[in-house]
Amino acid sequence: MYFSVLVPVYNQMGKMDKCIDSLLIQTFKDFEVIFVDDGSTDGSSEFLDKLCSENDKFLVYHHGNNKSLTAARFTGMEHANGSHIFFLDSDDFLEYTALEDLKNEFDRSSADIIRFGVLMEPMGVTVMPPETDDFLTSFMNGHIPPAIWKNAYDARVIKGVLDKCSSFYCNMGEDSFFSTVFFGNSNKVISLNKVLYHYDALSGMSQTSQVSTMAKMEKDYESAHASGQNILQFIKKYKPEYLDLAKKSIRHMYRYILCQNILYAKDCLDVSSYLNFFKDKGEKLVYEFGCKELIPYKVKFDLKRTDERFSEIELEDLFTLLPEK
Repeated sequence: MYFSVLVPVYNQMGKMDKCIDSLLIQTFKDFEVIFVDDGSTDGSSEFLDKLCSENDKFLVYHHGNNKSLTAARFTGMEHANGSHIFFLDSDDFLEYTALEDLKNEFDRSSADIIRFGVLMEPMGVTVMPPETDDFLTSFMNGHIPPAIWKNAYDARVIKGVLDKCSSFYCNMGEDSFFSTVFFGNSNKVISLNKVLYHYDALSGMSQTSQVSTMAKMEKDYESAHASGQNILQFIKKYKPEYLDLAKKSIRHMYRYILCQNILYAKDCLDVSSYLNFFKDKGEKLVYEFGCKELIPYKVKFDLKRTDERFSEIELEDLFTLLPEK
């Protein structure tokens, strides 16, 4: 078996057609698809059972209850039989030659990881893999997004990670964790200057991130914190020279959570509570970033203003400008 394509699924009924169709028409045929149903309650589980009974390339494993995206990916990795691994989200889809192109490049280069281009749907924006000599440094500095579906992997990388790491509950910051351990467990990384993946920007996290409540932020923080602790555990043991950068990348996760919640906050009281949450957690740099960078942006966003003068307003005055809703 050359490829194992790992597809986590949670309540995706009616949203998987493009994903499945793109797998059925692949020009390269030596692959399996492992769906991991993470405790779906909307009929996705039954749909996958029927689908897999009708196609011998498709397999499904079920979690009895929702265990998180991270756990679903671990389950897929543990059951993968392919010599190479590909991660595909259930609402995204592939170019019909994607697996063939990757197979040819793996055979030519003997790479551990191959990065490739992505087309953002429906905007039609192409994102090619940024050039870098050190992926860990680049992504920990925030210069490269950590999404693991932008790459394909030799199974040696994945099996090495399974020997060093264990599953945990995490739905926010999971890509940062997996990027850390995958790239931290590889030697040769190359880029393929070709679009192979279509990312649906109008579903998944791109939509749920527009909901802002303290309960949601606390849940996101718990996941990101779990991701961060597992990142530190791996880095301290296997890549200690990256420890300071790892701590910086964890702050990037916290900043992202704070940014999403401040941007869509109902009013200034919510903004204040979000800032104080990170202050109480001892995340001083995240709190200061929120005060100095995110609050001015929130004002511009809400008031549809771009005047430079907003960047000079003190925090107390900014709160008076935020509209009460």
